[in-house]
Amino acid sequence: MTCTIAHAPLLVVNDLCVELKNHPHQTPLVQDVHFILKTGQTLGLVGESGSGKSLTALALLGLLSPNVQASGSVRMQGQELIGVRDKTLQTLRGNRISMVFQEPMTALNPVHTIGDQVAEPLRLHKRLSRQEALSQATALLDRVGIARARERLSAYPHQFSGGQRQRIVIAMALACQPALLIADEPTTALDVIVQQQILDLLDELVREQGMGLLLISHDLAVISDYTDHVAVMTEGRIVEQGPTASVFAAPQHAYTQQLMQSRQRLMAFSLSDEGSPAPEESPA
Repeated sequence: MTCTIAHAPLLVVNDLCVELKNHPHQTPLVQDVHFILKTGQTLGLVGESGSGKSLTALALLGLLSPNVQASGSVRMQGQELIGVRDKTLQTLRGNRISMVFQEPMTALNPVHTIGDQVAEPLRLHKRLSRQEALSQATALLDRVGIARARERLSAYPHQFSGGQRQRIVIAMALACQPALLIADEPTTALDVIVQQQILDLLDELVREQGMGLLLISHDLAVISDYTDHVAVMTEGRIVEQGPTASVFAAPQHAYTQQLMQSRQRLMAFSLSDEGSPAPEESPA
């Protein structure tokens, strides 16, 4: 969990609603979502699959599909994002706001080298030359743990493991030193050891750069270990939120209580499984 002292509100979300266009009588996919994320803070958004977590993230970035619309208010450092022109959002995405997706291959272009892909936001938003951008890309790849970064600038995504590809995506997301990073299930497709390495890396980077992190996950252990505050989401609504330790210790909403009970049962099962005696060898 981050130790940075949180300062002024970075992201303020009020009455966020996501609904299908031309379906005024259908229940919104996401409704009445409120939360505040402060600089230097990690906020966890937790809930089961289909609860509206990813839709909420896409709404923040203005990346909803054409048949879906968002309403309400999303203010990033005081700037309203709902209803602004696409051109305005394009200047923000990959610059002041970045996102790490669940599957890195959705963010990486298979026919371009990783050097060019990490350098791209630097050339687009910072107007660096290709040489300058590649130099910074090397430093970024080195920072996120890609060995022999300079030598591997000309490599392609398929030449890296899943964990390495996710590190590359993180390097791309951090290229312009965003104030806000959104990580949507960033470790789901990775094995347990690599999951921890990626989450530790994100935690370190939040502390180093003082940015805010919105960490989206269905994994309660991840939320417990890596967030300062948590918002619990189900059926398109946030039903409970507060400091992570407080919510986990004394959940108030029935849905949150069910989540915690499920977590306790899983932990108990895991402990009992570890304590089981090893099966005896059959006689020769």
